[in-house]
Amino acid sequence: MIQTSIRPLASVALLASASGLLAVFGPGGQTAALQAARTSAGSADRIQFGLEPTCMSEIPGVPVSVCFVPNASPAEVEQVIKSMRATWAADLAARDAEAEGGAAYELGTRWNINGSSAQGAPVTLRWSMPADGLSIPDGLSGGAASPNNLNATFTTKFGSVEAGKNLVRQVFARWSELSGVTYTEVTDDNAVWGSSGGTTRGDIRIVGRTFGSSGVLAYNYFPNNGDMVIVTSNSGFWSTTNNNRYFRNIIAHEHGHGLGFEHVCPINQTKLMEPTISTAFDGPQNDDIRCVQRAYGDNYEPNDTMAAGNTTVITGAGIVSKSDCSIDDNLDIDFYRFSATANSTISVTVAPVGPTTYLSGPQNTNGSCSAGTSVSPRLVHDLNVQVVRGSTGATVVATAAATAAGGAETLTSILLPAADTYAVRVYPSSASDDVQVYSITVTLNLAPVRPTDVNGDGIVDGADLGILLGTWGPVACGSIYDFTGDCRVDGADLGILLGDWG
Repeated sequence: MIQTSIRPLASVALLASASGLLAVFGPGGQTAALQAARTSAGSADRIQFGLEPTCMSEIPGVPVSVCFVPNASPAEVEQVIKSMRATWAADLAARDAEAEGGAAYELGTRWNINGSSAQGAPVTLRWSMPADGLSIPDGLSGGAASPNNLNATFTTKFGSVEAGKNLVRQVFARWSELSGVTYTEVTDDNAVWGSSGGTTRGDIRIVGRTFGSSGVLAYNYFPNNGDMVIVTSNSGFWSTTNNNRYFRNIIAHEHGHGLGFEHVCPINQTKLMEPTISTAFDGPQNDDIRCVQRAYGDNYEPNDTMAAGNTTVITGAGIVSKSDCSIDDNLDIDFYRFSATANSTISVTVAPVGPTTYLSGPQNTNGSCSAGTSVSPRLVHDLNVQVVRGSTGATVVATAAATAAGGAETLTSILLPAADTYAVRVYPSSASDDVQVYSITVTLNLAPVRPTDVNGDGIVDGADLGILLGTWGPVACGSIYDFTGDCRVDGADLGILLGDWG
């Protein structure tokens, strides 16, 4: 009986080399064994899978995709399918009715953890790697458990455990850089495999084990479970070229499923989540970025209000440019908050990002790829931009809303009239409930502070004169009212203020 403290068996993504399954299925064809497996039972569930060649996308009754390395025999394929179906059925029968068995069918969803469940909301995920020796069940064919040996494999392949971990860290860092997902590495307490994440183990646990003759490269569970099993007996496929890009793209793709993402077709080596491994690019591409930002927002969230406005983009005078921002739906608004002195100026350009068009579509239930339909990622939203002022951003200093969807909006040399809190506000004027990736370029020129403008309102006038007269006489050395530096406020200081009037 599965206890509630143990993760329910979730849908699993598996991964194989790019050319693998074509050795089993010719283009447009399939073995009689696999065809029988597909038709022997029905499944209404949507299935998600790992990095695969053109392969079967649904095993009836088992939310798993199976892909094999070159020369895998039809007999092996058939045996794995039968074993997985039997194992899955036995697991379902053993579950307590009060347990979270339904979580096994959270396909196409995002993480619901620590109160973060809304589309576009950021999430923090812990990850860990258990010590070698932890017993890892056979999630493929229901065979015997085998000890975790990923740490030893990392030492053999990369020179040390830390070197292998650093490649994993690079993958998580890139996903985090592109999204509202934050990763925290924790030490794993080596609890039984399947235990829920917590302070002593990751929400994402990464292990490795051998699988004899299996041609699978890796498989991954889906939210609310992100565990990954790497088939270390097939580590010979990992190439060291381009900083181990083959391995990193395996991890990045599999974790994409661990974030809740499905395969995207057609297979043309333009998207990480295509059902075929590719090293033509490094990590998530535009379609993958749109997917993760739709689910978890961009790296600058939460910044939907002036009070919550992001302060890490515009940090002072100079030019800053970011190309991985997004409006994740038709209600999203982005604030980039900053402070400025009176008479400063700011220029802002906001432009949609992505290819003009590309093809995108689902993987078919028989494992083949759809031709996809044309997507125009630059035309999802008509973006507008404002410079706003004040604690709530209610005062609009300037607005750019001149171009249609697909065009850039620009504000040039906008005067910031007083020392205050400001923000660049980006918002959609269209109703499309979809994500729009955009770039933002800001040039902020901060005006020097006038010493005689003692109240900081951008003008030297009677208010400043009144303050100066109120401090007349000896003052502490270094006082802001002592313009001459003689530790007194007197006629000399008054003359400087009057000379700077206006």
